[in-house]
Amino acid sequence: MRSSFILILVLIFGIVAAGCTQQEQKPTTPTKTSTPFPTPVPTLDIESIKKRAVEDAVTQLMIFALNFHFDNPDTPEIEGINVNPEYGCFGCHFSKEAIPRMKEWGSSSHAGFILELKEKDVTASVKTENAPAYVFFDFKKSEYQICQRCHTSTGFRNFAESPQNYNPANNTFMLVGEQRELLYCWACHDPETKQLRNPGKFSLTSPYSEPADRISAVPDLGNANLCMACHSGRSSGEAIKTAENIKTHFGAFNSHYLAAGGIIFRTLPYEFDGRSYSDFNPHANIKELCVACHMPNGDHTLEPLVKEGGVVKGIKAFKTTCIRCHVSEEKRISILKEREEQYKASLEYIASLLAKRGIYYDEKAYPYFYPSPNPADGRGPEKAYKDWPDRDTLGSAYNLNLLSHEPGAYVHNPEYVKEIIYDTIDFLDNGKLDNSALENAPDAVKSYLEGVR
Repeated sequence: MRSSFILILVLIFGIVAAGCTQQEQKPTTPTKTSTPFPTPVPTLDIESIKKRAVEDAVTQLMIFALNFHFDNPDTPEIEGINVNPEYGCFGCHFSKEAIPRMKEWGSSSHAGFILELKEKDVTASVKTENAPAYVFFDFKKSEYQICQRCHTSTGFRNFAESPQNYNPANNTFMLVGEQRELLYCWACHDPETKQLRNPGKFSLTSPYSEPADRISAVPDLGNANLCMACHSGRSSGEAIKTAENIKTHFGAFNSHYLAAGGIIFRTLPYEFDGRSYSDFNPHANIKELCVACHMPNGDHTLEPLVKEGGVVKGIKAFKTTCIRCHVSEEKRISILKEREEQYKASLEYIASLLAKRGIYYDEKAYPYFYPSPNPADGRGPEKAYKDWPDRDTLGSAYNLNLLSHEPGAYVHNPEYVKEIIYDTIDFLDNGKLDNSALENAPDAVKSYLEGVR
């Protein structure tokens, strides 16, 4: 009873309060309220939605495919893949197993990272900064015949099919205008047999390599023979020792780029007379060594490391190759990071010693060595340093350029590279090989080269 009474009082109070409030307000005209009806729920046409989604997806895929497979013949940039009419689609799409490999390839240097560029912007193109080895020159032109073996798919395929019979004059390009070739699937693989091309053990590379037969010292590497064809370098330290004239710009002795094979098998660096060099390189004994480390499980990105935000998180080939000698992947990553820093510091020190002799290194400006440190004073062959005082000074500069353009050398042949760097510093610091290399060297260089000689 008590609760009912209280409820009644509350209701009365509410009515009175509402009435007082209405007395204070101006009278308003009451409005009719319509009876609310429930909002009808439309029936979804699931099949139509699916159809539209598929059509949109196909449209986007077609737009991407067209942009990915068209290269404007009026520009030196590569807007899309150039399809070889000799093979057509099957030049790359020769099996379902090739599909994941093509995706990896698109994120590799051999492809100029074209897939990564297109995924960010479908209108993007491969430029010199992405793939200088394929874009910098129009390599299909006759004046670049000697370069076609490595810088075009057509030239590489013809060389790999028969190195002994290779003649660049027989390279027939299907491209027009300013179009260039990346290193496509059909360059390394035969689309018809689906097999990897195998040029076999080389007895020579080409007249562009000096001396031309130096590659014959390299053993048969199986599938990695394909890699050695272009990653063995060009001119060598030995060519400096036998040259009749060294009073010329460095382009005449340029070792070329990413010459890992020449480092692994000791066919490239300038070795100082009177010094002995290590024959021990465990990495040279890895079966199909290039493939084993850069293409574990067939990975076509060619990247040996796993990186996140530029930070090394893993070694792709550790469980398949490295673990045979190295126990801890984490420890190996830490050592590699330290070695890389020491390696770079050593090259910077060599450059500083050359600068004290009035020879300035500009890694970005061919032919790399100049009598002035100021780019405004001019770069290029006509402005380059030419007055080399002796072969050892030229050889020292050669070693700096070779190792600067082979950033993995400290891994490819660890002890030998240390010896080359030590002797280069030892000569440049006072003009003599007297084991004084570490006397004034930075701490990082001392740590790297301690105990070498």
